[in-house]
Amino acid sequence: MDGLAACEQVRARWREEGHCDSGKAQHAEIADAPSWRKSLWHAQHSRGTSTIAMSEQPGALDLYPPSRTGWFEVPRDHFRYDVSGSTTFAMKYLVYDGFAAHNTTAPVLCYCGNEGAVELFYNNSGALFSLASGLGARLLFAEHRYYGASLPFGAESFTPANLSLLSVEQALADYAALLLGLPSELGCRSTRPSTVAGRRLCDVMLFGGSYGGMLAAWHRVRYPQLSLGAVASGAPIDFYPGEEIQQRFAAAVNHTFDAYGGHPRCAASLAASLAAAEAATPAQLEAAGVRACGAMGADAAERYAFYARGAIASLAMLDYPYPCGFVGRLPANPVRHACAALTTETEAGVEAEASLRRLHVAVLQMVNATGALGCIDLAAELVGSAVQRHLRPAGWSATRGDRGSDLGVTSWNYQACTELPLEPITSDGFGFYPERGARQRAELSANCAARFGGVRPRPGWMGLAFGLGADYRHHSRILFVENDKDPWHVGTASVPPVTGVGGTVRRHVTVGGAHHQELRFASPLDAPGVIMARRLIEETVREWLRL
Repeated sequence: MDGLAACEQVRARWREEGHCDSGKAQHAEIADAPSWRKSLWHAQHSRGTSTIAMSEQPGALDLYPPSRTGWFEVPRDHFRYDVSGSTTFAMKYLVYDGFAAHNTTAPVLCYCGNEGAVELFYNNSGALFSLASGLGARLLFAEHRYYGASLPFGAESFTPANLSLLSVEQALADYAALLLGLPSELGCRSTRPSTVAGRRLCDVMLFGGSYGGMLAAWHRVRYPQLSLGAVASGAPIDFYPGEEIQQRFAAAVNHTFDAYGGHPRCAASLAASLAAAEAATPAQLEAAGVRACGAMGADAAERYAFYARGAIASLAMLDYPYPCGFVGRLPANPVRHACAALTTETEAGVEAEASLRRLHVAVLQMVNATGALGCIDLAAELVGSAVQRHLRPAGWSATRGDRGSDLGVTSWNYQACTELPLEPITSDGFGFYPERGARQRAELSANCAARFGGVRPRPGWMGLAFGLGADYRHHSRILFVENDKDPWHVGTASVPPVTGVGGTVRRHVTVGGAHHQELRFASPLDAPGVIMARRLIEETVREWLRL
């Protein structure tokens, strides 16, 4: 059987089983045809086909192992000018150059690393490999400082004093230094004449998903001379207090459960269940099956409701049409599974209690798919606990990046305590949720000060430093790609569909897509809108690269 025939056979069976994600059994199924994956990739690309079976898993680390792991020295502090400013640390990056051969003028697709080990984003950004194969491009994945192995102070990086050098500005400066160093690091060079004597550059396109997408966009704002454009997927660059953002975010979550839950009463049942949670007593929570890691106090209902909202929002965000291990272990279409739990028929007269039980079943689908979570850590909500009981889901492998999440809980909560106050980690590390109202923001601020040595959020800073959505009319060559299932799309709603210098800042919303789904390997189960979004990205990148 040739590779394409094998692919079609596997694809047909996946459709019958309702998934296209991976596993050891699926990987073993194609073990006796080891050459079909890449040949299929190129054959489908040359035919203009936008789906490729079996490429979500085992992931890019298996299909396209990094050609090289590099370490690039960057200053600990880019903005000091005394002798301490010369102290450096090694920032990790991964390179795949299998599509560029020895072409020194090949463009570089650079992924701006997120809040985790770089392997996680390499492994889950398969569409970039498809794009690079067609462009003959190199792939570069840069790791964010204070995450993975890129630690400015080594094992001592997470003390309050040393965390002071963790900021968006420092990370963007790291990436700027790396881009300036690419001619030496990768041996690449631009096809365009240099506009500055003595400054050599490569032709770089920036990419990122979620926080990485925010960084890609902000890099175009701060250092537009170093790249030719950016694709920012699921990147809420305008998500700040004072804009009723919490209400709009909650409405977006509700929309996903209403439109994709598969049950006409799902959204209403979700709202009723969350209302029941907010009014519950600790005894009622315990009766519903909520097992907190410590004693539940008078604020247990509010804490549990916040925890539940974070988990439910993550189910909406991650509503992929196939099983996925990007964050937790989720089945295909997890919102449908949650809605099945939320709409279970109950006996008359016990609706409030039943609503709580149904809600908790749906929450556990997000946070305890493995069954390994013995209790839920309500004390950690709103950065409220210095001891994180559950840093990672069971089964995570830091070097593989293909099971669970490698969210850097301490590092990200520090960022939520400084520049990104509406995005604290919630739900035992399985989600993010914006705090609601002045009282919760005040609690977050107090917890931050206690946790990180007096640090408090500065809510207005990022909007001032990088602008709000409407301010992108001043910038150029940024493609924002959002997905309607993903509630974080409200964070770019203020960006017009076409704006910027020469109309080169654009915003596209995909129907039927989940969180930066267009950056993942293509699947036969992708909605038509996701396929269209990948085509839009390729057309835009080719336009900006002049290919």
